[in-house]
Amino acid sequence: MGTQKPVVIGEKPEEIVGGPIAEHHGKKSKIKDQKSKIKEKIKEGKFQQEKAEISEEIVELEKKASAPAKQEAKSADLSAEALAKAEEKAKPKKKVKVGKTRVRSKKYQAASALIDHAQKYNLVEALDLVKKTTLTKFDGNVEVHIRLLSKTGKPEIFRGMIKYPHTTGKSVKIVILDEKVALEIEKTGKAEADIYVTTPAMMPKIAKLAKILGPKGKMPNPKSGTVTDNPEKVQKELASGQVEYKSDQYGNIHQIIGKVSVDSKKLEENFMALISALPRDRITSASLCATMGPGIKVQV
Repeated sequence: MGTQKPVVIGEKPEEIVGGPIAEHHGKKSKIKDQKSKIKEKIKEGKFQQEKAEISEEIVELEKKASAPAKQEAKSADLSAEALAKAEEKAKPKKKVKVGKTRVRSKKYQAASALIDHAQKYNLVEALDLVKKTTLTKFDGNVEVHIRLLSKTGKPEIFRGMIKYPHTTGKSVKIVILDEKVALEIEKTGKAEADIYVTTPAMMPKIAKLAKILGPKGKMPNPKSGTVTDNPEKVQKELASGQVEYKSDQYGNIHQIIGKVSVDSKKLEENFMALISALPRDRITSASLCATMGPGIKVQV
């Protein structure tokens, strides 16, 4: 019956090494070991595959990351001249508006031909030419344009009041700026008078009107004599022919000294009154013209 020892009832069977029971248990453990090894190999194989896939992804990401760096390196290799050209091309081009050439009328050209524009005329000759070159059918004004510069050669503001010996033919509306007038200007935003006169006490109250009166050159100013303790007196003086002169931001003063039809002698006296009110050493140029006529340089 083999090598197996007989079993007595009530006793545990003794396992004999090398017997059928021992052999059976040994085979099971071997199978388990083989299965675990196979599982480990499968896991290892999967890991290796995943590792390979991950490494490929890392390589691709590194390539993508290095692409801008390579591009920068290439652009860095470009010469400064090439970069400057590229920047210049990239800049948006400004559209240059081509305007129409101004062509003067035949009348104006004929009047302008009577004047030597390189020459400075004396006052008598200049006024005579003004009367000859006026182009208006109505009685135009005789205008004076004077440029003044400071000692440094820069434009300087000059302003003041002047009373011409003869009327200029221009009617001027002078208004005393009190609280009632100030309120009206603030409401409407309009300043219909040519000159406003006020008192020093009113100046803080009308400070808010500077935005309306300032750009129009109508704001009362102590330098021009329009801020005074006796506004009624100044109003009468201005109404009788006293006018304000003021240079613009370029240092130019524009004044009317009379009508074209007025006697030349009266125009001369008005012109000289204006010149005497200004600092002679600051005058760089002066010219006369009619309302619609060419300019004539004048000796000062």
